Amino acid sequence: MIQRPLCLQKLHFLLSSYTRTIINLPKGFQRASVLVPFFLRNKEWKLIFIRRTEIVTNHKNEISFPGGRYEPDKDKDLVDTALREAFEEIGVKTIDILGIIDDIFTISKYVVTPVIGFIQANEELDRKCFDLAETNYVIEAPLNVLNQPKYFSFKEVTYKNRIKFHVPFFNFQEEIIWGATGRILVNLFNLLKKLDIGCKINLMKHDSWILRETNDKSLYSTYPLELE
Repeated sequence: MIQRPLCLQKLHFLLSSYTRTIINLPKGFQRASVLVPFFLRNKEWKLIFIRRTEIVTNHKNEISFPGGRYEPDKDKDLVDTALREAFEEIGVKTIDILGIIDDIFTISKYVVTPVIGFIQANEELDRKCFDLAETNYVIEAPLNVLNQPKYFSFKEVTYKNRIKFHVPFFNFQEEIIWGATGRILVNLFNLLKKLDIGCKINLMKHDSWILRETNDKSLYSTYPLELE
């Protein structure tokens, strides 16, 4: 049985009362989910990402959370999808689910549901028993690095030369985390700032999220539907 740290107990409680954005599936879109995995190594809280290979169908060579398309013949719900994909992509089965945050659109025509989880067993992750067709390598990024202003920016991105988005970019070492994954991170940090000061310092080494914030969630949470 996973022993849930106190601050993650508080995060679970916060998520249990959080009114998240649920997006009805638009025509032409598919459901998907990702696991947003908290991981403690050497007394430092991290999030786990993967770099996708160049042979996956969507988002080739990009940094993302483990996840993929909902498959009704395999998954009873979107949490199941996140767990199945996490096992395939990072080789981990022992995951404590803490809750779910806001759905987002992607330009690849998915509605993605982010599932927050906690991975305790280093041994599973360190064995690197993942699908090499999907995962190039696994990245462990400290929360206290990701939420520093010098590693974060909003940039305007133009899609098909006509649709403009404001997209968050996170720079970690030589990796660039952006797009849907960047928007999930923004939503996550906005949620973490609601924890008590002790937990914020424990998880992020800061008493609040110090990145640039905005009240206009359309800047980072959704895309227009006219993507063709």
